[in-house]
Amino acid sequence: MSDTTMMALKASMDQCEQHARILTQDLALLPPLFNVADVAELSEEGRRVMNQAAYRFMKLQDALGERVLPALLDVTLDPLPPEAPFAQKLQRLERLGAIPSAQAWRRLREARNSLAHEYPQPPELQAAQWTVFVRAASELLDIWGEVKRFAGSGVLPLA
Repeated sequence: MSDTTMMALKASMDQCEQHARILTQDLALLPPLFNVADVAELSEEGRRVMNQAAYRFMKLQDALGERVLPALLDVTLDPLPPEAPFAQKLQRLERLGAIPSAQAWRRLREARNSLAHEYPQPPELQAAQWTVFVRAASELLDIWGEVKRFAGSGVLPLA
């Protein structure tokens, strides 16, 4: 891996770490389960935290999926051609131990898509969607932890 590529990967991982740190802080301010009362009583500050958490979730997932995961795959002894479908790359990353589950990544994409297409909903549905988001954000942070562990396990000289 060239020095330029390595610097770009390191910069992307640093961005992921920043997004993950802020997302973790925001999640600590949110309930793990939302109910109708939580939706009705959410303050302006609570909405700001939800919006910030959703933004960091999307940024972390984008940086991982667009830059970090493909770069990790490229440096393994078992790379795929650049034109390989992303689903195939996820399966290879799962087999290598870089991510815990390709299926989990797909579920997170679904959660992200539901955040990106926010429509007025009855409070019961909104509470359910927010609960799914909080769980998905926690799962994304777990995946980020696995990616860092994999990258630090001697696969990459990121120290």
